[in-house]
Amino acid sequence: MVRVLLLFGGLCLAGLMTLTVFFRFSDGSDVFSYFNELPEVDTTFQRGFRSDTLLKINQLRKPHSVETVKVDEDIQQFVYNYVNGHPKPSEIDLEDVFDTLQNKFPGAQYLAANLVTGSSREELVEVLNQWDAVGNPDFNSITTGVFVTGRKLGALGVMARRIPKFSLEAANTVGGRFFNQCPHCRHVHALALDKKSRTLILTCPDCEKPFDVLAADTSGYIRRATEFMSGFSLPETDLYREAQSGEEKVLSLWQQVADRCKYELDQNANDAREAWKLPEETWDQKAGDCEDTAILLADALISKGFPARVAIGWNGNIGQHAWCVVKIGSGQYVLESTLQGTLDHKALVSIVDAAPFYQPEQLFDRENLYFSAGAPQNSGEDYFADSVWSPLAIKRPALAVRKEESDKSTELE
Repeated sequence: MVRVLLLFGGLCLAGLMTLTVFFRFSDGSDVFSYFNELPEVDTTFQRGFRSDTLLKINQLRKPHSVETVKVDEDIQQFVYNYVNGHPKPSEIDLEDVFDTLQNKFPGAQYLAANLVTGSSREELVEVLNQWDAVGNPDFNSITTGVFVTGRKLGALGVMARRIPKFSLEAANTVGGRFFNQCPHCRHVHALALDKKSRTLILTCPDCEKPFDVLAADTSGYIRRATEFMSGFSLPETDLYREAQSGEEKVLSLWQQVADRCKYELDQNANDAREAWKLPEETWDQKAGDCEDTAILLADALISKGFPARVAIGWNGNIGQHAWCVVKIGSGQYVLESTLQGTLDHKALVSIVDAAPFYQPEQLFDRENLYFSAGAPQNSGEDYFADSVWSPLAIKRPALAVRKEESDKSTELE
């Protein structure tokens, strides 16, 4: 009888072990978890789980001097709603999580997501804590959404860092990483900007089109190129008043710049890095490099009613360069603002004749930046056609126009 009982007990034990192995292999859990009652995943549970996860992750990060993580309440609400609104949370597509999140929060340019399961709250926290992303210093927030799947618990975890929207104010204050929406393709992308940066041509990584031209002024403040056009106006000399044609008027204004302003590199002037001057600075200091005199001349021409732009690009003889271009009637001319000495009609070089040497990449005036809309090799054939140059309007503060009355006296209008 005893032998029979022992044999029956052994068979039962073997059966239980087999059942345990079966359940462990079929869905990863052990048989005893099927007898555990799952907790109610309500708001209190979600909050407690989030707190446990936050504590564990920060304990992991602290010995490595990694920034502590916090809960991003906006993203937390998104994750909670996303999980609760999904018909099968255990089958959530993480790529869809990324896309939906970044559409709702464009600044969430650093993202990682993970879908985990466990038999208990404690196991779920532990599994999430083993995720590689929890120790990554690129992330500074953790959000979670817990759900029930069969006889187990599941959780969607999202690690994130949101970066601010790009603005000149933020760039000048703190620098760092920003998000920006490309005005051409409308895609959102991240960009890094050092507040000590000097001249920058910002280009979209998706459509590869430039979308902004920034430069530091002499105080180190970063401005858009259009903001260097201050509304400066040159005095009307006898030569200007006696001019009979548009060409002669342009030559008289150009001659004033050539007579007064010598060519001087920024580094030669103050042993500083590249900086752009406002027109009045160039005029007062009687010196400047190529972009300084080009801005001064273009601004003065605009004040006298001539369509003028500053071009940034390449000169076949000297490399990267800036120059002025003006439209007189139907003609367009390249004005090399670094020229000195006496200027006559021979100095007015048409853009067609200048094209082999002057290759513009960006243009700007007081109101707009202009980027090449066609083949780059054709950009020098017309500096004012919309079919060649796409305008990008820039909001800017009202101009305080400075009018130069003489070499010694000035006034602000």
